[in-house]
Amino acid sequence: MQGAGQGTSFSLKCIKDKRVPIGVTVVVAALLVAILALAVKKSPSCPPCPTPSHSGCREHGIGYRQRCFYFVEDAAEWNQSESFCQTLGAHLASIRTWEELRFLVRYGGSRHHWIGLRREGAAPWMWVNGTLFNNEYVLVRGRGQCAFVDGDGISSDWCSLMKFSVCSHPQAGSRSDPEGWNLT
Repeated sequence: MQGAGQGTSFSLKCIKDKRVPIGVTVVVAALLVAILALAVKKSPSCPPCPTPSHSGCREHGIGYRQRCFYFVEDAAEWNQSESFCQTLGAHLASIRTWEELRFLVRYGGSRHHWIGLRREGAAPWMWVNGTLFNNEYVLVRGRGQCAFVDGDGISSDWCSLMKFSVCSHPQAGSRSDPEGWNLT
């Protein structure tokens, strides 16, 4: 019996010893939860990021700064891309501001999307509406005749190559701004 008694008191002692660390763990966990809850409650909330608007645009159009943009994921040559844009009542996109360029780069990612900028031979770059592209701060990289937007900005390539495209037109209800404003 003495061996059984010793075994029982030994077991109770082990259980007693385990209660203290479990109790401390529960108290510490409760304090951490309380601290985190207070920290979240007191931290100022970030204002929501502006989301592209879809109002005033046809299906799959993305409204941005009173214009509708359509990212076309069917690869085509530059001329075919412009023809497709016209079926949407649009043209290959022109870029009027730095913000629009950043939007197109961000939304299009690293994919190559034709835009409405082209040149003949060594002539200056022109938008599809005939407006001269005249901005000394924007470099169109490459030696091609047709421009596209990629993850790095504006580049150029041969117009006969197959690429995605981005079309644009003014949003319904907005004032009809001319396409092809120069970047400012």
